[in-house]
Amino acid sequence: MAGYKGILFDMDGVLVDSEPLFHKAVNIMVERCGAAPITEEENNRYLLGTTVEETWIRVKELRDVPQTPEELLAGYNEVVKEVLRSDLVPRPGVKDLIAEAQRRGLPIAVASSSLREWVNLKLSVIGLTDAFAIKLGGDDIENGKPAPDIYIKAAGLIGLEASECIAIEDSPIGLAAASSSGAYTICTLTDSTRHLDLSAADVIIENLEEFDYGLLAEGS
Repeated sequence: MAGYKGILFDMDGVLVDSEPLFHKAVNIMVERCGAAPITEEENNRYLLGTTVEETWIRVKELRDVPQTPEELLAGYNEVVKEVLRSDLVPRPGVKDLIAEAQRRGLPIAVASSSLREWVNLKLSVIGLTDAFAIKLGGDDIENGKPAPDIYIKAAGLIGLEASECIAIEDSPIGLAAASSSGAYTICTLTDSTRHLDLSAADVIIENLEEFDYGLLAEGS
């Protein structure tokens, strides 16, 4: 093969290890409602990789809280932004891979289940806002992961078919979305996801320091 022409990055667990921060924010809201915290096992099994709307639908299934998902989301939005500003850093290998893609002239995009507002905030915190011309969040598409829509849309916006791209994910739901889009899927491991079923990935690596640059086209 001549190499893949673009890279589609998930955000949480790929560019940053923010899943523990989202779990923390969920539990701040859950405890405000007087319910028991969501356990790590529940978080990893039911919430990882979902859109924010789906997260709160699932939280209501797990905990009998009186608020609607919409009411919970309004407060959660502010809590998340406070938590995310605290100590986010890029995961190992992220900046090197982005620099290599830029050197080769390959387009890159973010395709995240997070709200686009949160995607922009996280990229700003880690100093990568200008690295991505295309930044999609879960609120930019009708059908969230595990549907392939966000990867198909992201690929189209960088002028490619999903099958011409590498998609980098960390969760079973995200991998299902990336794989069904036709992209070549690479899974990076985190403490939150390494024990889950990641078999949908074409390749599993510890982090992006292990990324095989030989998979990439040289660009124009």
